[in-house]
Amino acid sequence: MKNEKKRIDNKIFATQLALPLKFKTINNSDNFIISDCNKDAVELIDNFDFWKNNKNINSIPAIIIYGPKGCGKTHISSIYQQQVDCITLSSITSKEIRLAEKGNNFIVDNFLPSKDFSSEMVMHFLNEVKYNSGSVLFLSRLSAFNTDWSLDDLNSRMRSLMSCEIKLPDEILLYTILIKYSEDKKLILNDKQCLYIIERIERNFETVISVIDNLDRISLETKKKLTFETIQNIINLMTINKNNQI
Repeated sequence: MKNEKKRIDNKIFATQLALPLKFKTINNSDNFIISDCNKDAVELIDNFDFWKNNKNINSIPAIIIYGPKGCGKTHISSIYQQQVDCITLSSITSKEIRLAEKGNNFIVDNFLPSKDFSSEMVMHFLNEVKYNSGSVLFLSRLSAFNTDWSLDDLNSRMRSLMSCEIKLPDEILLYTILIKYSEDKKLILNDKQCLYIIERIERNFETVISVIDNLDRISLETKKKLTFETIQNIINLMTINKNNQI
């Protein structure tokens, strides 16, 4: 299977790579890469302590980070975890509401109207978070203005929360992540191989990490240097597997 190649202006690409990117240390071990696509969300979470306790600005201590799958929402939530002890939720039921009654802090992942997040339960949950001095970071694919909770009051509440969009990474950020993650794995890739990968994969964090994980596995198994043929075979195999899952 042949992957469609993206057109990248190598001259512009090389020039932009010379520009400094900011890094944020997370949990004293990981460097989160800050770029135009996520810097606003990072700043919002970094100022969490300021607005959390200021009821005049935000009566519900919660924010929404939203963006497409693979944009890095889960990774950026690590910044929040570094600031407060929190519990990660994938649904809201009576059990989670009891946790909110104890004043806990939360990360709520894949937050969209569904059987896992009924309007009544979400409303109750928000009330308990507010009244018990907890806080919550919602991670969602859609903004509050593009979701319908079937309750006017809940729609109004969600749309009044502080929120920020994370966009999919551009080629420069993908390249930086590719280099960093391959170095973490002690996987040797030259510049041409890195550009070759970026030109042929989907533009999201998950795909970059998956490619490197697969290449690292092959490298460890074969004990040989990676070739363009090996890289292309891995990308093709990932594409086939993804298509079979659809």
